Amino acid sequence: LTRVGPLPREFVYPANRSPQTSPSFLRQPTRPPAFSKGRMSSRKKNKRAAPKSTLSDELQTCMEIVRSLSARQDAEPFRVPVDWKTLQIPDYPNIIKNPMDLGTITSKLERNQYMSADDFAEDVRLVWDNAKTYNMQGSPIYKTAVKLGNAFEKKFGKLRKKPAKRKKTEVREAQRSDRVKFSNQVNKLSSEELGHIVDIIESRCPNALNEDQSEIEIEINNIDSKVLLELNQYAEQCINKSKAK
Repeated sequence: LTRVGPLPREFVYPANRSPQTSPSFLRQPTRPPAFSKGRMSSRKKNKRAAPKSTLSDELQTCMEIVRSLSARQDAEPFRVPVDWKTLQIPDYPNIIKNPMDLGTITSKLERNQYMSADDFAEDVRLVWDNAKTYNMQGSPIYKTAVKLGNAFEKKFGKLRKKPAKRKKTEVREAQRSDRVKFSNQVNKLSSEELGHIVDIIESRCPNALNEDQSEIEIEINNIDSKVLLELNQYAEQCINKSKAK
């Protein structure tokens, strides 16, 4: 049982970073994005792409989805890998361990490197999750990631309504050590970061929260394995970011 004090209802991440100083990938690039440039002038890149006939019908639809997302004007910050050196955000690689962008996803589709649509969707969701993990909630890039994420899920949901063989994803069962780790890690988080964790638990495992007027109790044993492992990963990222400062 973990007991925490009153928490803000709106999560602001990362901690100790004001909206004025929060890094944003919405800064105007000094040159045209590589993704757009490649589409306009790189014939060699098109020659290296895998023929469309090598993709299954399901992955062909995935290609159409990612291209439609990339063509949106507000998707510009997500078309190429985050250039953290140019943006002067040296802590980015310490926080985001698995960077991903729409251009990389397109290239992987062209090379037929996805086994299924679920593998493709995992990478697309990683693009939005990375942006929301690093940037402050309420910032322009955070809001854009949420907006594009919703647009993707709507398109991908239509694909999932079609008959198709889905790859069964196995989720590791959380051990006692994972729950102890979570209990230890939450004590090292800021109130804003704790607020984010509470929001996740409230939406995905509501029976793990006991709330009254003065405090919130987290019943760790009532958090399901998948959510607990995700929360541990998030908490670890926050702690690593704090150490890097």
